[in-house]
Amino acid sequence: MAYKFPETEKELNEEAQGLKALISQSAIKGCVACLDGFLLQIKVPAKDKAGNVKAYFSGQYQTYRINVQAACDHKYKFVYAALAAPGGANYIAAFRKTQFSKMVENLPLRKFVIGDNAYVCSATLLTPISGLEKDEPAKDAFNF
Repeated sequence: MAYKFPETEKELNEEAQGLKALISQSAIKGCVACLDGFLLQIKVPAKDKAGNVKAYFSGQYQTYRINVQAACDHKYKFVYAALAAPGGANYIAAFRKTQFSKMVENLPLRKFVIGDNAYVCSATLLTPISGLEKDEPAKDAFNF
């Protein structure tokens, strides 16, 4: 199965309109996909296949895992998925290793992907504001 992330202006506008229609009061205009990661449990990898076996150990789950990065569109269909990094890598590090990070980085003005706090906010990857900043009224409104 091939994944198809929107590339043309027409495809990007269709995705943005589709996601806008799902969100109450059309609060998010320009979103073309939603990004998240998943730590897929695996058997202990063989040293001759994986190299650094310890890199696959997830301290969070205390098992061996592989970091999967995926994005979906407004129809809940995957538009991108990749076995991105060993399970010891955080989501942003894994995301940065994918071709998808370059695709997101090169989105045109006013088009973006949304993700959670595991990612770093940029002009083309929007994430909630966290920490002390989230208590500022304007930033709290953004998160809402």
